[in-house]
Amino acid sequence: MRKALSATYRSPLSARLKGPSLGAIALMLLTNAAPAWARQAQDANGATQSESAPNAAANAQTGGENMELVVTGSRLGSGFTAPTPVTVIGEAQIQDQAIASVAELAYEIPQLRINQNVGKSSEPVGQSVADLRALGGARTLLLLDGRRLAATSPFGGIDTNIFPVSLISGVEVVTGGASAAYGSDAVAGVVNFSILKKFEGVKIDASYGLSDYADHYRPVVSAAAGHSFLDGRLNLTVAGDFYRNTGQTRVDSRPWGRGDPVLFSNPNYTATNGQTRNYIAYNALYSRMTFGGVTVVPATSPLYGIQFGTNGNPTPFTYGNPANTIFMLGGSGVSLIGEGNLLSPITRYSGFGRVNFEVSDSLTAWAEVLWSHVEVRSDLPPNYDNGTLTIQRDNAYLPSSIRATMLANNIGSFAFGRVNLEDGMSQNNSDARALRYAAGLEGRLGGGWEWDLHIQRSENTFRQEARNNRIQSRWLQGVDSVISPVTGLPACRINANASTADDNPACVPINVFGPGSISPAALAWYRGTSFYDARMNQDSIGANVAGSPFQTWAGDVKLAVGGEYRHEQIDSVSDPISIANPATGVGGWRSINQQPFSGKLTVWEGYLEAAVPLAKDTAFAKNLDVNGAIRYTDYSSSGGVTTWKVGINYAPIADVRFRGTISRDIRAANINELFSGRNQVINSVTDPRNNVTTPTLSFSGGNSALKPEKADTKAVGVVFQPSFIPGLNASIDYYSIKINDAITAIPPQTIVNNCFGPANISSFCSLITLNSVNQIASIQATLINAQTIEAAGLDMELSYRRPVEWFGSTGTIGTRLLVNYMDKLAVTASGVTTILLGDIAADPGGQPRWKANFDLTYAGGPLRLGAYVRYIGGGKFRTTFVDDVDLPADQNDVKGRAYVDLSAAYKLNEHIELYGKVDNLLNNAPPVIPNAIFVPTVSNSQMYDKVGRYYVAGVRLKF
Repeated sequence: MRKALSATYRSPLSARLKGPSLGAIALMLLTNAAPAWARQAQDANGATQSESAPNAAANAQTGGENMELVVTGSRLGSGFTAPTPVTVIGEAQIQDQAIASVAELAYEIPQLRINQNVGKSSEPVGQSVADLRALGGARTLLLLDGRRLAATSPFGGIDTNIFPVSLISGVEVVTGGASAAYGSDAVAGVVNFSILKKFEGVKIDASYGLSDYADHYRPVVSAAAGHSFLDGRLNLTVAGDFYRNTGQTRVDSRPWGRGDPVLFSNPNYTATNGQTRNYIAYNALYSRMTFGGVTVVPATSPLYGIQFGTNGNPTPFTYGNPANTIFMLGGSGVSLIGEGNLLSPITRYSGFGRVNFEVSDSLTAWAEVLWSHVEVRSDLPPNYDNGTLTIQRDNAYLPSSIRATMLANNIGSFAFGRVNLEDGMSQNNSDARALRYAAGLEGRLGGGWEWDLHIQRSENTFRQEARNNRIQSRWLQGVDSVISPVTGLPACRINANASTADDNPACVPINVFGPGSISPAALAWYRGTSFYDARMNQDSIGANVAGSPFQTWAGDVKLAVGGEYRHEQIDSVSDPISIANPATGVGGWRSINQQPFSGKLTVWEGYLEAAVPLAKDTAFAKNLDVNGAIRYTDYSSSGGVTTWKVGINYAPIADVRFRGTISRDIRAANINELFSGRNQVINSVTDPRNNVTTPTLSFSGGNSALKPEKADTKAVGVVFQPSFIPGLNASIDYYSIKINDAITAIPPQTIVNNCFGPANISSFCSLITLNSVNQIASIQATLINAQTIEAAGLDMELSYRRPVEWFGSTGTIGTRLLVNYMDKLAVTASGVTTILLGDIAADPGGQPRWKANFDLTYAGGPLRLGAYVRYIGGGKFRTTFVDDVDLPADQNDVKGRAYVDLSAAYKLNEHIELYGKVDNLLNNAPPVIPNAIFVPTVSNSQMYDKVGRYYVAGVRLKF
């Protein structure tokens, strides 16, 4: 009953807003009673464009050369206040916090989910995608200077690592449904990165960072140069950026990552003995593997409890207690848990060039090129066999004492487990290159009308390599060795038996008994590098026109109209061994058998957006206007769809503005979701029938029958800008998003639970293949149109600033608070609802109920100071876990974390500025929430800081 209640009962929102998790938020709110930054960007008439422009004022004060940042949340341009909430991160904030990658920038925006991949082999390692509302990166439209980008990998999505942060002049985040105004796919919202366009002079920024543990070394160097010619009509700007983070691939380099913790599947669990199905345990060792090999046989066998030491000598193997099919607690086993990744080493090179030419006062031509190269290196566990090898009695290398025991007891073979340290750590590396050319025209038509036209081509490449991978057929052939009757030496059975049909003269016999027993010749025989190459191209052309066609009694009617055409194509190839066997559907490598695919997608879009003022300076309204947009999109894959939005702004007085929107948003499946091949991944899956956890083969892939998903979004809020407290801005917005026919892949464990659990849903059982002994052999986790995904919550912002006389000079002190409260996050498929709200360690992951960012800054004269608090709320290890049934309640409860960062910058003169920063000042550790795979991710959530206290020091030069 407890599980059913959690899925159906929902307390009132007001009740759920109360609780201990509000302590940190309340403290931040109280602090905002102090002076703070005003977040206003005003048009020529003084009207606020966005209350969420946190650094517009700061950018102006610091003399930034990027004064083109316009925050509207609309295609209608300046002079119109959109009813859609907008949050902006300005150049000053990026500099003050010494942010060097967009993955770091995501920590400053509570609505974004942190999701950098640190080693999952089924996705590009190191990849970080923009994911608003935790609805998935594919539902956030990512733009660069208002224009789309091509996918950076064939898996879909755009890796934000390709963006050179040093060239970013601002980030605009439009939350809520924005498809009608900005383009299809903006179901959760839009993230737009603005890049430096026009620069005069030379600037250089060089910094170095390292952690408190003397790792994660991070050198960063960026430079930009620009000059104008022909009396300023022609400007040429070039820039370059180098970034490297050496990362850390050993989790036991941190105190919290030591002790070999794992999510332990309890073999002693029964429904009546008071124990839990799982619990977080320490000192977890492998129960079926050692570095020299161990027998895996019943306890009644005379071969039970034997491992193989130096030179293959049999020695006793002591089992821990309890022991499941992967781990045991205690005993004489081994572990590689400490080898798990923290963050992968990343190196980025980028370059940018732009030329602007003012043809006339009303016409400007421009052209630009962006190039980026991102290298990511990561290690994975070495090749292993978890008791799945079969050793025959006539094996050439079998110790004589073991053979004698087998003969005496009429044993023909036994199961065997081993970790192949000789193979070296497996490596999962990726190399991504992005190249985008663009050119365009911008002009004015008179009467306030403006237009723009652009043409763009993106040519991106991606290569993934799995080094030290194992060719399964060669490995098994080499392990199955015998003494050749011809030579009297070890030989592969296929070459020593009577048949010549299966002979392979290249086969090298493999000695698996004892650590270090595998010869270099054998390694060369079965070990290799699998690879996957892809090319992603995108061609697009777009045009926009905006202006005011006429006036009403309340002011100018704003109108924008435009269209876009784009053609996208992905072509990929894999090495021959990765290609799946048609009979089995399995590739030839032990892991990461990426399947090649090709696909094309052509899209035509046209939109119209309008804003109509209805009242101004009347007795009942200081301002009242309505905003609407409609967009028609035609996909070559699924046909035409229409998106729309209607919004309203109502200010009864100048100090208060109410806003609201409703919209229908559309996202069609991308090329990867439609056409990707059948890929295989090994997951640890627990069978509810016996509570046994085993590494299980799962298949994922595209589905050409996917339909477009449709989202209905509602948002309503209020903005408070009191005239009696100049500079104070406050807003609160409620949002609700419901996505129908949502494109998603159901996690393998969820499929198994819904089939073999109490629900026993046949549609999930059809996705599971059982072997001859009724064990789970494989799981089909391909993409489907689920029933719904729902998200709802509150966004809150509070900011304030005022001048002060400190340190002998006039300056400004200010604060800003951003808060995201999630009230609902759930996915429903086949009538089963999975709650992701507060699910901290789920994969795909959920989102904590609370996230907040608080900034306290000072800028005066040559000095700038900053203090920043990031709060990431807690939740449940798994929301699907029943407390004290699936996991002890205290282990299922994950506490939130608050991080304190400090920054300082000082200008020695007009040319030189020194700066520094300390992240995670208190060195707060992440929660220990491990999963159950062979080398568990000890803190299986990307939301919490894993690096620890981190120092950055740098210098900025400007001439």
